[in-house]
Amino acid sequence: MTHNITGQEQFVIDILKGKKNGYYVELGAFHFNEGNNTYLLEKEYDWTGVSFEIRDEWKEEFNKNRSNPCMGDALDFNYISYFEENNFPKQIDYLQIDIDAGYEMNGKPSGNPYLTLHGLLAVPLNNYRYSIITFEHDANMYWRNITMRDVQREILDSLGYSLVVRTEYEDWWVDPEVIPLPEYRGYFKWQHL
Repeated sequence: MTHNITGQEQFVIDILKGKKNGYYVELGAFHFNEGNNTYLLEKEYDWTGVSFEIRDEWKEEFNKNRSNPCMGDALDFNYISYFEENNFPKQIDYLQIDIDAGYEMNGKPSGNPYLTLHGLLAVPLNNYRYSIITFEHDANMYWRNITMRDVQREILDSLGYSLVVRTEYEDWWVDPEVIPLPEYRGYFKWQHL
């Protein structure tokens, strides 16, 4: 299979100017390659990271095909211990949160629509900073996701992150202490809301 670069991954590459040897944390890895937001970062830019995928078959396939590990439940994990044991920097380059919000393929709700928000709250936001954060809220799919989207915005805004891209299904943030406004100003035109 050929990797189709995702918009999020291209955003990270562009904003960080093709940075080599970066660090990522990926909640909701999906497939190891197709539709994945860190594949190219690992394979072409030599990034170190950790991914999470709750579905065993995808996690196993990921671990067979990737260098960086894929763990199981992103909501039941000791991030601080893992980061310390694996020498993650205090300023991690990319945090991707895309935990299935509880939808079956037919689009009907099945489970907890707030899982993605729980993922954000599981990650150490006060001990570590993230240069770029992408958060898939799928507010276009279910009315409860609008509240989840808004709470996520309040949390990240209160922590000093800048919302750069907001669409009907995801938000992209930057840490303005690390990435100056001229680096991301051009992305404001992408907004759909």
